[in-house]
Amino acid sequence: MKKDDTHERDEKEPGNLDEMYGLLGEFDTAMLVTVTADEMVRARPMALQDHEDVADCDLWFVTEAETPKCKEIEHDRNVGVVCLRNRDSAYLSISAEAEIVRDRALIHRLWKPDWKAWFPNGPDEESLAIIKLRVQRAEYWEPEGGRMRVLYEVVKALLKGERADAHMNPPKTIQ
Repeated sequence: MKKDDTHERDEKEPGNLDEMYGLLGEFDTAMLVTVTADEMVRARPMALQDHEDVADCDLWFVTEAETPKCKEIEHDRNVGVVCLRNRDSAYLSISAEAEIVRDRALIHRLWKPDWKAWFPNGPDEESLAIIKLRVQRAEYWEPEGGRMRVLYEVVKALLKGERADAHMNPPKTIQ
């Protein structure tokens, strides 16, 4: 689903990008997952940026262009973004197609002062790039009863010789 498609759907209808954006704001950690040329899966923490700042993508990150993650995206544009909400063990998994963009004007427009900690030369730093993501699918797991319920179900499953997920709610597809 493209960002513009959300305008054709009821904003309260589950399964749209607005629902995903609402959930993203609640998570403590975002990991960008890529595939290497030798088919290894790699993940690294990334700061999610405000999706509304870039109109032609669903999510985006700022990075240095000459990094392993960018080389991996050039090899395979399919990426994942995985998030964990610590307070209740909720998870969000996003499958997306990535694109590396080295648009100097866009980088200048998006520049945020706190990026200077990672990019000390500011927006003129030649190595800066934007990773644009187009979301293909997202799934959300919010365990009913939170972390204590998950712990209870795991202990109960161990004692009974059952699967722990047999009594927990399944993931919800939001894309």
